[in-house]
Amino acid sequence: MSTLRMFFGLLVTATVLATLNITSAAAADQAEAPKAVTKQTPSDPLVDVRRGTIPIIICSPHGGKEVVPDVPPRKNRPVTPKKGDPKWVTGTDVNTRELAQELVADLEKRLGGKPYYVMARFQRKFIDANRAPEHSYEVPEAKFYYDAYHDTIAEYCREVQKKFGTGLVIDVHGQASFKDEILIGTFGGTTVRLLVERFGRGALVGKEGLVGIMLDAGTKVKPDLNSETFDVAAGLNGGYTVQTYGSSRPTALEAVQFEYGSNYRKAENIVDSARKTADGVAKFYEAYIVKKKPAAKPSAAKASVEP
Repeated sequence: MSTLRMFFGLLVTATVLATLNITSAAAADQAEAPKAVTKQTPSDPLVDVRRGTIPIIICSPHGGKEVVPDVPPRKNRPVTPKKGDPKWVTGTDVNTRELAQELVADLEKRLGGKPYYVMARFQRKFIDANRAPEHSYEVPEAKFYYDAYHDTIAEYCREVQKKFGTGLVIDVHGQASFKDEILIGTFGGTTVRLLVERFGRGALVGKEGLVGIMLDAGTKVKPDLNSETFDVAAGLNGGYTVQTYGSSRPTALEAVQFEYGSNYRKAENIVDSARKTADGVAKFYEAYIVKKKPAAKPSAAKASVEP
């Protein structure tokens, strides 16, 4: 009997030890298992925006100076670009964000209402906001910032169209090929298609059009005053933003790309450049975007006179 008890005791002890070993091993495996990492959505999209009260939207995609967290600089420059691919650029359009900010402030003073604005703070070398997504960034982490920029422009365009029926998008850029001129890009007139249909080509070129108005405001611009074409220069005729939100698209807003020459963007010239631009844009806006109602003509009938 004692031998039998001893046997059962040893059996129970072995079973308990085996169970403890299995539990310990499972715990060790669980402790060593990698934990799933949940990435947090960034809290700052690095885009400055403001909803406006008048149908003008100012955009600035290439003037940002900030580093984008977890997004490396773009480096996959195509060795042989495909036909139709946009130019691969990583450099900042110097002082265009500052110029756009001054333009917003000047237009607000002249027109008595607030323009909408969307301005990127991120550097172009991380994300090029004036390109389609496939040409704008190279890592998935950049999509959040790109979408924040373009989703806001699209939202503002829909709002302006609904509230005002039409509007003006101005995309602010910089170029060094024509340092003393502002190139007005409309992608051959397609981004202002409705404007030309309503008022004729003279709304863009000619003395009474945008070109003539900007010349009167004290700026030098392209296309030329009596140009037979709306094109200005290869690669500067109007990029992704104006093509996407111009009046050839469902947004039905007129869109122009202002490519400021380097002299307009010098720090000491920014205030003057913005002031002259605002003078011209305000006159164009009142003449073509929100035409003022003509004053009522006086009645031909003689007014009755009390005896």
